[in-house]
Amino acid sequence: MSKNNSTPLFKRLWTLIRGIFVSETKWQAIGFLALLVFLALFTTGITVGLSFINSNLITALQTQNQTKFFELLTYLIGGFILATPFASLSRFVEERLGLLWRKWLSRDILKKYFNQQSFYKINWYQGIDNPDQRIEEDIRTLTTSIITLFVVFINSALTLVMYTGILWSITWHLIVGAISYSLIGSLLTFLIGKRLIALNFIQLKKEGDYRYKLVNIRDNAESIAFYKAAKKEYTRTRQKLRDALANQRKIINVNFQLGPFVNFYNYLKPLIPLIIVAPAFLRGDIKDFGTVTLSAEAFVRVAEALSVLIQNFGVISTIAAVTTRLGSFTETLEQTAEESSCYFPRIATVSYEERIEFENVNIQTPTSAQIIVSNLNLKHENGGLLITGPSGKGKTSILRVLSGLWVFGEGKLTRPQPDDCLFIPQKPYLILGSLRNQLLYASKHSGYSDNELEAILDEVNLHGLLKRLKGFDKVHDWTNLLSSGEQQQMGFARYLLRKPKFVFLDESTTAVDLPTEKMLYDIVEKNSQAWISVGYREGISSYHDRILTLKEKASYEISEI
Repeated sequence: MSKNNSTPLFKRLWTLIRGIFVSETKWQAIGFLALLVFLALFTTGITVGLSFINSNLITALQTQNQTKFFELLTYLIGGFILATPFASLSRFVEERLGLLWRKWLSRDILKKYFNQQSFYKINWYQGIDNPDQRIEEDIRTLTTSIITLFVVFINSALTLVMYTGILWSITWHLIVGAISYSLIGSLLTFLIGKRLIALNFIQLKKEGDYRYKLVNIRDNAESIAFYKAAKKEYTRTRQKLRDALANQRKIINVNFQLGPFVNFYNYLKPLIPLIIVAPAFLRGDIKDFGTVTLSAEAFVRVAEALSVLIQNFGVISTIAAVTTRLGSFTETLEQTAEESSCYFPRIATVSYEERIEFENVNIQTPTSAQIIVSNLNLKHENGGLLITGPSGKGKTSILRVLSGLWVFGEGKLTRPQPDDCLFIPQKPYLILGSLRNQLLYASKHSGYSDNELEAILDEVNLHGLLKRLKGFDKVHDWTNLLSSGEQQQMGFARYLLRKPKFVFLDESTTAVDLPTEKMLYDIVEKNSQAWISVGYREGISSYHDRILTLKEKASYEISEI
């Protein structure tokens, strides 16, 4: 599947921004925003006042008016003292608003991410890479950058309004010069640096791929070591790093091209008002030199207010990149939720009963719509059913359909209620937590005593584990602590805490020895009404009553044992 990325950038940005202002935290967000605007208005007003004081201070110095000079100097220092705490408060409010927005946006996207198994289904969509990076880094970057840029825009707008009047009071030529200078500079900056938007987007992906590769090596360290593949993985990891650095080098090159222009633009800025005002001062039309310095300061501030694009082009390009990534991500999450209930051919669950029945079911792959099992008719109520056949023929896909993870295809399905089912994979998911957390992960209840949990471990032949760990509540690195066989036995310990009527096993005993496998299947036969297994292992059929063999061309055969 692929997701249409044609949604306009500003529409995506507005969608990401507006959510918090219509949410349950809207009044808190509006309050912070209003306070930011007030503080910007107050500090800008102080800055304008200080500009006039500074102008008069220069004039007093020029006219050698000692009394006036020290009086104005006192006012100037007092203004600085007054402005300092408000500037600090403005920064505090800015960071608190960014934190509030990040909290809300993260929770909103996480809710969509975990809704209707979207965290699983999103892997079917092309172009949605590194969801972890989008949820953590991109949200953090967007919320902090947008708030910072908003403050810059507010200050620029207020500065423009207040200082334009000062320029007009001196000469209208200063206003024309500031506008012309800023427009020309902004246009040239965009033309030179517009490649940064695409490059920043690519950089985020490259950095995510590099980080994912490092995580992948950490999670598969033992397998890599067994293969003695350190050299190969080193080469592949270096390639991911090389890709990230190569794109970063392109960004540096564009910044290098942009840098001289921006620096020249900033260096030239204070000279323009002097060039405009100097003739009037030399003719005597302007009497006070303080007016000249005031015009220079006002011109610079107006030009900077009009040059937001130039001053913040790097930030704007980063915002554009993360907006595109987060926008496409949230749109895809919403699409996965929609596709859980609408508009494409799907396998329909017609009822929930204490049996499993496939009626003329075609199972398709999510991405290519290839039929992997055709016209499946099967009814199973009691005992064991073994699914076998060549690799890639859809054995695990049948379990995915039973779980509701896959609905792509056609036909009718009757299945038990989800609470009456449990799926035991080949490699159980081991959470970050204690032994108690591991055991209770699949359980609907948590009020088990230590003695009850210890009895469960004994029943699946993990009685030695508790002695090794010295208790249920210490957190361990479970993937490296438990062998593959012990991990599978942990899956059956979780099963015993649920004892569901129906259990589905996807090669769940491949890492244990044959006596342990028999013990585990005896537990299943004793505690469940029916079970369905996927497996190849010789002798596993003895724990089942029927075999479903998947064959070439999406066909199958059902036989009794």
